[in-house]
Amino acid sequence: MRRFSGHLSDPWGSFVDAKVNLPEVLGKELVNAAGGRIWLSSVCDPYQPLEGKYRLTRRALELVSRYEKFRISILTKSRHVLRDLDLLEPVKERVDVGFTITTFNPQAQLIFEPYASTVGDRIEALTKLNQAGINTWVFIAPILPYATEEELEHGLRRLAEAGVKRLITDRYNARGMIIRRTVQAYRLWKPDIKLEKLRSLLWGRDDYYREVDRRIALVWKQLAAHSHYAAVWQ
Repeated sequence: MRRFSGHLSDPWGSFVDAKVNLPEVLGKELVNAAGGRIWLSSVCDPYQPLEGKYRLTRRALELVSRYEKFRISILTKSRHVLRDLDLLEPVKERVDVGFTITTFNPQAQLIFEPYASTVGDRIEALTKLNQAGINTWVFIAPILPYATEEELEHGLRRLAEAGVKRLITDRYNARGMIIRRTVQAYRLWKPDIKLEKLRSLLWGRDDYYREVDRRIALVWKQLAAHSHYAAVWQ
């Protein structure tokens, strides 16, 4: 992304390019576009702080919601999705909202996701969305050794209590500068961490990720079996 956007010398996460003509272009394209699912967003968060100024996500939702041929999927780390609840609720039958959660541990979250809403705020937002009748899901990703495992069972229970029905997981997959920043974050979180062991888990240990997936699936199915929640894990 840095190479294609002219930010090759800028650290990832330090820059934002606001596509200020998005509503104009999108409005023209939606008229003749085939129906389908529109996803906000796969690379950048649709509710990062500058959305408060530019309101591009809100304006996109206003446009897309006018067409019954489109479904809307939102993936975010921000509680500010609740700002647009007035737009989402009237079309809730064709909307779903997902939250990315990397760790349920507040201290780890502040280091690995310093600009995201707190995990508590995300779970509270999930609760309010479900109370409004909007389908929700959680993306546990990237799975970070030790960090994702912190308070995992308790975190999954909180998701079930919030009304979440579906989980998706994904392993850590990064390169270049992101790898260095990940290791730096681990050193800040756990100064005595064994880096050789960490690197062996992050890269080249498919069995580790399979085991974490198995653990998540087991807890999630147990929650479904012993409560009124119908849970799905992917």
